[in-house]
Amino acid sequence: MSETVVKIDGLVKYYGGRRVLNGIDLEVKEGCIYGLLGRNGVGKTTIIRILMGLDFATRGSTSLFGVDSGTLSPGERGRIGYVAEGHHLIGGYKVSALAALCKGLALRWNEEMFGKVMAMFNLPMNRKVKELSTGMRAQLNLALAMAVDPELLILDDPTLGLDTIARRQFLELAIDLIQRDGKTILFSSHILSDVERIADRVGVLVQGKLVVDCGLDELKTRVKKLQVVFADDSLVDLHMTDVIRAKRSGRELVLTVANWCEQKQALLDTYRPEVCREVPMTLEDIFVEITG
Repeated sequence: MSETVVKIDGLVKYYGGRRVLNGIDLEVKEGCIYGLLGRNGVGKTTIIRILMGLDFATRGSTSLFGVDSGTLSPGERGRIGYVAEGHHLIGGYKVSALAALCKGLALRWNEEMFGKVMAMFNLPMNRKVKELSTGMRAQLNLALAMAVDPELLILDDPTLGLDTIARRQFLELAIDLIQRDGKTILFSSHILSDVERIADRVGVLVQGKLVVDCGLDELKTRVKKLQVVFADDSLVDLHMTDVIRAKRSGRELVLTVANWCEQKQALLDTYRPEVCREVPMTLEDIFVEITG
């Protein structure tokens, strides 16, 4: 059985009397690529900061490699590559000096990986960080995170500021990383196509709660959108559980349902619809239905 690398139990977080996280339970196993999704301000960055020991929980616990996030030793932190939202780096340093500093502080440093990422993004070593564009700082941040040869890579919206080509290059690097030595990635993103491209498990945050936590393929199976047409317009209520959204127009009902199963199909069949057609959905479509 794979080791649990990331574990969150009953995580609650208040800011100024406002509850941001409301009882989050989450596990990420070794070798998993986990995509954490949610609208802006829903708490994705807060979860990551608490996991990294940069913020504290109001209630509940978080751990990495079985160690409480608040007591991670330098050795345990050395197993983690972290890219924070916003790509904050020391602006007055030249890229070469910043790389040398990070190399000196790192417990492990993969020069080959660092050179590979720098070359792929064509980043200059002799320019100051503050002179780089937002996209170039994002690329440099990724290069530094990958260079420590992490067992766990935590990325908070890592492709923010990257164009389409650079995003695809990053995704290819992430896939290469995860395929070597059972490494694990936890990342948040606003770009649903990125998540769909590389994640094998996803979580969706809505109003401080983790309303989805399953494999990507399973999510697409569990959430169904149906166009149903009845013989007349007298139907009042299907009495079906886990209805995410329902829009009625005359005899037609467009229905989005979570945890779809044979029992729900059998219930729907008892109403003898004239038409029952599944509407195909991408991950982005599912996300909009769940969070909207």
